[in-house]
Amino acid sequence: MPQFICFLEPTRPEMPDAPTPEESKAISDHFAYYQRLLKRDCLILAGRTQEPPHIGILIFNAPSKDDALSIVAQDPAVAAGVFTCMVQAYQIALQAK
Repeated sequence: MPQFICFLEPTRPEMPDAPTPEESKAISDHFAYYQRLLKRDCLILAGRTQEPPHIGILIFNAPSKDDALSIVAQDPAVAAGVFTCMVQAYQIALQAK
């Protein structure tokens, strides 16, 4: 199945260090959403940088680019405007086991 990479960036640069209650809720829902995708073997990897600029990275499987965009659009934090995102086709070349 094709792979995609998504780069997530907070719409407010200070959000990772000082989230509003609404942002905290969206981030919690975001994490739960990707936990469900991990259990469905859709998500391959997820994480974020630990220093500015704060960038989240997701690598996941999807049948098509449209499906990949739909997966990210359903992310509660993207839908709430907490993150902006960019999705690109991706191919893992090497991977540790």
